[in-house]
Amino acid sequence: MTGKYDIEALFTYRLHVLKKQTDRTMSDAFESALSLSLTEARLLLSVGAFGPLSVSDLGRVSNLDRSQASRATDVLERKGLLAKTSNEADARGVLVALTAQGRGTYRRAATLSKATNEAILATLSEHEREVLAAVLAKLVASRQDDE
Repeated sequence: MTGKYDIEALFTYRLHVLKKQTDRTMSDAFESALSLSLTEARLLLSVGAFGPLSVSDLGRVSNLDRSQASRATDVLERKGLLAKTSNEADARGVLVALTAQGRGTYRRAATLSKATNEAILATLSEHEREVLAAVLAKLVASRQDDE
């Protein structure tokens, strides 16, 4: 092999850079507007979108490991945004749901999330956005087949 390896040309490298950039943007938005970390906001948005969930399911839909989901759930419970209740389907488990205060914060977080995503995608034309959405959906679906 001659010359330097062009890591910056790799899709996975570029995707990682973009993830870091967008995470920083989203984190700043949630922290300044709602005093929530990015992880806390993702959990709140997931509970709001999917309804009451077990901590394991919440971690799965939020793309967090169970321990991250558990810690952030505890923080959101202390902030009065989430409540834990007994899971009738699994006596050993709990379900995590939004509180009344959590529903209001969820609505603000969802609005903020949409606006911030729009700002991130503003550099793309409508056609580019459609192509990107289709390509991402295809890649995600192909990887789910491997799991």
